[in-house]
Amino acid sequence: MMIIFCAVPLVWAAITDYRKRIIPDWTWIAILLTGIASVFLSPVPALYERIAGFLLPGACLLLLAMKYGGVGGGDIKLTAAMGFCFGLYSLAVILFFAVLPACIYAKATKQKNIPLATFLCIGFFIYAGALFIYGRIY
Repeated sequence: MMIIFCAVPLVWAAITDYRKRIIPDWTWIAILLTGIASVFLSPVPALYERIAGFLLPGACLLLLAMKYGGVGGGDIKLTAAMGFCFGLYSLAVILFFAVLPACIYAKATKQKNIPLATFLCIGFFIYAGALFIYGRIY
């Protein structure tokens, strides 16, 4: 159920990031609030996995942004919110499916700064489709 509530803000973030290179605050806040609400409604994923999903990817992206640049604050907040909403393991799957298209896009356009939300959205829909096919959508 939480996947449905995350789809709209994530698509909006993807479109806005692709067009204007900005992620509206309401998108990641909506995803984070969905994750907070789902803590009380669903035991999957566990709270410790959600906290790890919130802290680890966000911290990694923050370190990359500070050292190399190219990662915006909206990307960091969106990834952290998705990590809390879906948990660390599910976020790892989403990132796995987001990295390949992102690398292809960066290589084809010869850009160093890419709209990360767009590729997170692609990874999210591949992940959601796989859950739907295997009947494990929650």
